[in-house]
Amino acid sequence: MPNNNEKLNSSVGEKLEISADQSRELNEALADKLEREQRPDDRAERMVGANAELEQIFKHEKQGNTSRQPKQALPAAQMPIKKATKKAKDLAFKKTMQTIQKDMNPAERTFSKVIHNPVVEKTSEVAGKTVARPAALLVGSLTALILVSIVYAVARWYGYALSGFEWIATFIGGWALGLIIDWVRVAILGRHAGPA
Repeated sequence: MPNNNEKLNSSVGEKLEISADQSRELNEALADKLEREQRPDDRAERMVGANAELEQIFKHEKQGNTSRQPKQALPAAQMPIKKATKKAKDLAFKKTMQTIQKDMNPAERTFSKVIHNPVVEKTSEVAGKTVARPAALLVGSLTALILVSIVYAVARWYGYALSGFEWIATFIGGWALGLIIDWVRVAILGRHAGPA
């Protein structure tokens, strides 16, 4: 009797691939049916009938009913790309900073922690995008250098004393002029203005 059961399972198993749940259900059904039909006279005919029934069930499962079949994994090329969340980015940044700071001496580590403090970083980013533009700082510095040199030469020629505020005033004026030039350049060129 076990030989017939093994032959039936192997012949059906070779023909079709099925899930573990389906296989378990069908094996239980087949075992129940074989126990009920233990009469020796028509055992072979019933085995052939059971085999035909199982083949029909498997054909039906394979062709139309996909609700009980396991989900197939997509190939790597077709997998949807998941975007990193802000929480995941923050966690990765924190781990990276801890790894890097382990190799620093105590003074460098303390300075790094102060500089990479979220409040300090945000303030630096805002300042870099608004008031501390490189073009504005460059124009401010050049204007201060040129105008203070002229004012110093004139003051020396006529004998005036300088207060020291001249450098600050000319730098602020040049910086404002540099911001205006930078904003006009970005307004005209748009995204193609590049960093400045």
